[in-house]
Amino acid sequence: MEKLKFNEQEVREGAPFAALSYVLFLWILTFILKKDNAFARHHARQGIVIFIGTMGCFPFIFVPGIGVLFKLLALGLAIAALYGIVLSVTGKTDPIYLVSEIAKRLVV
Repeated sequence: MEKLKFNEQEVREGAPFAALSYVLFLWILTFILKKDNAFARHHARQGIVIFIGTMGCFPFIFVPGIGVLFKLLALGLAIAALYGIVLSVTGKTDPIYLVSEIAKRLVV
């Protein structure tokens, strides 16, 4: 996936909301308050994917045997969220493995 380019003003205005998009369900704020900012929306889409993936892991964490795999997946998603926050604060749009591919297919 190629890096997306956004103008400097759009990045500056959208960066705080883009960073919040990776924290639990706060991506909703981005779609409400910065719906016209493509940089923030880009990160909010990735935040949705990480949020849904993390919430999907939780019911299976306590299942004997496969619970460990879901704990590792949830840890990987938490690391991806931290990476997304760093990317958004620094104004970058580097792809996050698998998350970016799923996010670009979202219709939001």
